[in-house]
Amino acid sequence: MILYMVGDSPVDISSSYYAIDGDTLGNNVEIIGKKPRVSFVIPAFNSERTLDECLSSIANQDYPDIEIIVVDNGSTDHTVEIAKKYTQNIYFDNGKLGSVRQTGIEHATGEIVGSFDSDNYFPYNNWLLNSIKYFNYSSDIGTVWPKNIAPPNRPLFMKMYLNFSNLLLEDRIKRKRGIVGGGCALFLKKAIDDVGGIDRDVHWGEDFNLANKLKDKGYKLVYVKDPIYHDTDMGLSMKKFVKKQILGANAFTKDNFQSTSLSIKEIFHEQVIIGTIGMVRGIIIEKDISWLLFPFLLFIRLIIYGLTFSKKLLRVWSI
Repeated sequence: MILYMVGDSPVDISSSYYAIDGDTLGNNVEIIGKKPRVSFVIPAFNSERTLDECLSSIANQDYPDIEIIVVDNGSTDHTVEIAKKYTQNIYFDNGKLGSVRQTGIEHATGEIVGSFDSDNYFPYNNWLLNSIKYFNYSSDIGTVWPKNIAPPNRPLFMKMYLNFSNLLLEDRIKRKRGIVGGGCALFLKKAIDDVGGIDRDVHWGEDFNLANKLKDKGYKLVYVKDPIYHDTDMGLSMKKFVKKQILGANAFTKDNFQSTSLSIKEIFHEQVIIGTIGMVRGIIIEKDISWLLFPFLLFIRLIIYGLTFSKKLLRVWSI
């Protein structure tokens, strides 16, 4: 990759925790000369609601060498027709999400892979140019991972859900614990190849699968607060929100949350203590009324995860 440091000397991150706040690195790099190709890999399943805006925001990036790859997972709506407006690189994979992402990655020709979801949008045209430069700080950087926020004029629940997620993830980076950043990010292609890619048999939690592999191999992650939009359907339908919580509970309790590198006690602390503090600060200091919905989210999660984990314990005890 042809990237060059300008200004101050590179920051030594060799002894840093694997996840690094981009604000601590400063803003002393630029890309000079030829810019590396970026391959955007977008899995899609019945994504007609968001795919056009997703691909349009990619195509409109002020960047000279972009490849768009869409991997369809058996859509029955107009997903494929929308994808054809932006790219000929359309592939089909009816497997699990890990398999769908890996299929796209294997077809990517860029030095950088942008692995994002079909409900991610880039809010302005130079987002990619501003973010890709962080790979220049060290050859150890395998991931540049952006903050996710709700698009304007979306439901309050969506805004609260993403604010809460960001609160937990930023706390993990600050306290140097847990796993972050395996999905919806820019990746060094050779780093993904170096760890053997994403396991094709993983569906829920394929992002943790990749993040753990990169961490174990010694690659670093830079978290940037230059956000992207996440137009998640969990903020539009309570039925979909509950369904995805059940899927997550089944996946994470299966391995006792080992994929998150957190104990059950730490998970509980995040959800209840950190979440409640965030709610109080959000309502009183930030005047963000979306946090009024946090007790509902917490109640649903505690019920679903509690029941799922209890069922697992009962199965173990009955053996």
